[in-house]
Amino acid sequence: MKKWLTTAMVLLMAVAMLTGCGQASGTSGANILRVGWTSEPDILNPLTSYSTESMQVTNLIYETLLAYDTNLEPYPALAENYEYSDDGLTATYSLRHDVKWQDGVDFTAKDVVTSFRIVMDYQIGPAAQFAAAVDSVTALDDYTVEIKYKEKQAFNIALALQILPDHIWGEMSADDIEMFANESPIGTGPMKFVDWQEGSTLTLARNETYHGDPAGPDQIIFIEYGNEDVLAQALKAGEVDIITEVSPTVWEGLEGAEGVNAVSLDSFSFHMIGINSYDSDKSGGNPMLKDVTVRQALNYAVDRNQLVEIALAGHGNPGDTIIPLGMGDWHYSVPESEQINGNPEKAKELLEAAGYVDTDGDGVREKDGQKMEFRLYAIESTTVDVRAAQIFRDACAEIGVSMVLTTMDENTMGDAIFDPETADYDLFVWGWDTNFLDPGDLLSIALTNQFGNNNDTYYSNPDYDALYVQQSQEMDAAARQAIVHQMQKVFYEDCSYVVMWFQDKLQAYRTDNWTGFVECPGGIIYNVTYDNYVKIQPVSK
Repeated sequence: MKKWLTTAMVLLMAVAMLTGCGQASGTSGANILRVGWTSEPDILNPLTSYSTESMQVTNLIYETLLAYDTNLEPYPALAENYEYSDDGLTATYSLRHDVKWQDGVDFTAKDVVTSFRIVMDYQIGPAAQFAAAVDSVTALDDYTVEIKYKEKQAFNIALALQILPDHIWGEMSADDIEMFANESPIGTGPMKFVDWQEGSTLTLARNETYHGDPAGPDQIIFIEYGNEDVLAQALKAGEVDIITEVSPTVWEGLEGAEGVNAVSLDSFSFHMIGINSYDSDKSGGNPMLKDVTVRQALNYAVDRNQLVEIALAGHGNPGDTIIPLGMGDWHYSVPESEQINGNPEKAKELLEAAGYVDTDGDGVREKDGQKMEFRLYAIESTTVDVRAAQIFRDACAEIGVSMVLTTMDENTMGDAIFDPETADYDLFVWGWDTNFLDPGDLLSIALTNQFGNNNDTYYSNPDYDALYVQQSQEMDAAARQAIVHQMQKVFYEDCSYVVMWFQDKLQAYRTDNWTGFVECPGGIIYNVTYDNYVKIQPVSK
């Protein structure tokens, strides 16, 4: 569990560390990109982490074979080029020859084979759902890798699977990896790990042996602030250069600030209320939530339009399915007549018919002697989520369901959610960003084989799982889109999530220290591209 410092302590440590514009004590003359956020990584193990913060850090240290640029187009990273066989079942990647791991060891095809083997054999990491379709990975020589698939694949796994050094990870068992904190990560990327002062700062430095163009910043320092208001003030004061994302009211306060550019961008993310659906004796969740009727009633209880207007001040769209509007035609818009939304009378009707009634007149329904009383968790530093949780709690009270709201830091909440041995929670509020510009990424959250990885509600539906395999193998875009829409409909009707909204990506950055930030769909940072961290250049002064 992470140790969190008070806001005052964080600010004192940040001020002590940072002096002047783009300068840090002990690094005279250095060009430092300072990134402000309100949550830190859960862990720096790229195979076991779940947080966006961790992804931001590890994707600057480790690389994939292919990556996304700021136009959101794939480009060669560790692979110079690749080609598919005529039948689409074999992909051959030619690797770069001039790459070294940050500890000086040469990068070779062996590292790629080991990375694939770990993900395939142990079904671990964010690329596990794609690796399940891989039949074999072979090093043809030191710089050529052949990947054979069981069936054609619509998505190129080379965009998803981070390559790890064989000399560090190669002998680890699945249990070893699960326990590995990776406190000093070694990659091939443009930045290398320096230091992590938990609850305060995380520092990366330019990798001077990087095979590509050198990074613009000498260092990137991620600085943690206790809440979004303090984070925004830090940006205004010039203590940080860019902030990850803030609530609408805080963002509006940044518009027009001197030296600050506040931007609203299309988003590839959604925020939701997750409902513990774990059908296992291991689950610490309230067993009433296994009943789809209860989950449907909770979805009917709250009005997404109200959530957007109150919690987001209108900076977004009402949510429905788990593919965001920003992903275009992949998104399935639920017809109005089929929406499970904003109808408390329907919620009451469902609960009454299923035997959930208030027999003692205390305002809380019960069944078989058990009260409909649930725990609701939200991240204390995410203002919009806390406000949404309050609205949801009050809406549930109107239908006879009690929600006890508790706020906590992200990592404490994540520890409770992602432990399949206990799953000790009922409901929670947070959001998901896509890691890759393919619907298979967010759809994979709800797969049964993602228990212990990304499946945060332990939802399981064999029909959904089978459809996932079908869409991954469908090469015709229109046919694949139809399957993707069907999957969204199935998950929507099973009501394991209350998808609240598709929030605009609200970010801000200073214009006086760095130039070259590209305002791309999905966000300047916290996006599928990491180039905005390293392709920028210091402003001449």
